[in-house]
Amino acid sequence: MSRLHISIWCTCALAFALVSCGDSANVADADSSQPQNDGENVDPAQPPSVSQPIDDVPVVPGPEGDSNVKVSAIEYPLDAALGDIWGIEDDHYSIDFTITNGKFLVTPTTIDGVTHSLLVPVEASAVVYAELYSPGESFSFATYSYSPFGSGGGVLAGAAYFDVATVGVDLNESGDVEPNETFEVTGGTIEFGGMLPDIELRFSFTLENGVQAEGHYTGLFDFAERN
Repeated sequence: MSRLHISIWCTCALAFALVSCGDSANVADADSSQPQNDGENVDPAQPPSVSQPIDDVPVVPGPEGDSNVKVSAIEYPLDAALGDIWGIEDDHYSIDFTITNGKFLVTPTTIDGVTHSLLVPVEASAVVYAELYSPGESFSFATYSYSPFGSGGGVLAGAAYFDVATVGVDLNESGDVEPNETFEVTGGTIEFGGMLPDIELRFSFTLENGVQAEGHYTGLFDFAERN
């Protein structure tokens, strides 16, 4: 079963050398204005394995550029990118991404018998989520193509792909993205470009209702180990 169906927005909190989610005031807790750490965060001095050197990468204060997602000719801003690092799964390295413009609520969520304190977007007008699989034992800045096959039978061995992704936008202007405003991706690509620390993520999707969604994010990322 997809992690998406266990917790729609599997997100995290950890500074990555390329990364930081920006202003911690964007994170809300159910009982406090400060999030609770479940002890899984990785030392920021030891970032996850990636295919480019990340030594001496400066930490900048927030996203740069006009980051947004465009759905049905309407643009929604994006200002935070979070990732769950699931690590090696079969012959791929797995990271889940969530990009949004909302706050985050710390929510205990049990996945495969382990309870994680995940950050779930709230008070958002846009949320983009994807489960990415990079070939090999590290994460590559590459172009990831949608595939409905997953890694079953090794059919995608050696390929960078994603098999689950969603785009949600606040269509009724209620102040949050509701389940009926979230659509599964049925085709498209996610591309990482640029050089550290100026990495840009671009995406172009076909949604289950036939609508096109596209956009980009240039700025900071937070990551946490989840395996």
